Amino acid sequence: MAGWKVVLKHKNGVDKVEVIGIGSDPHKPVEVVKTSEGPAGKKILERIEKQKEIDLPPPIIPIFSPDDMYLYNYLLAKIADSDPDWELESDLPPLPNPFKELKNRDVFI
Repeated sequence: MAGWKVVLKHKNGVDKVEVIGIGSDPHKPVEVVKTSEGPAGKKILERIEKQKEIDLPPPIIPIFSPDDMYLYNYLLAKIADSDPDWELESDLPPLPNPFKELKNRDVFI
């Protein structure tokens, strides 16, 4: 069975959050395993569990289930983007670019 991984690591080498989705579809994993290391990692994991109910990504990032790996990726990426001491690693496939698909089509507004 396939798996998907999103990892947020702190430069101190102590704190880390790891989310692994088990299953062939990263939007609807069969099981999600979440682990944290260090005090800051534990706080971040607790925070994203609360945030995933209320802090949804923009519509360009489709979310199909409460355990969607792209939702975890979005929430952890926000932390990495806001604090240079955190680094995000992910093996999720890139989402399709909707603007590229519209490139050769006429759009009327």
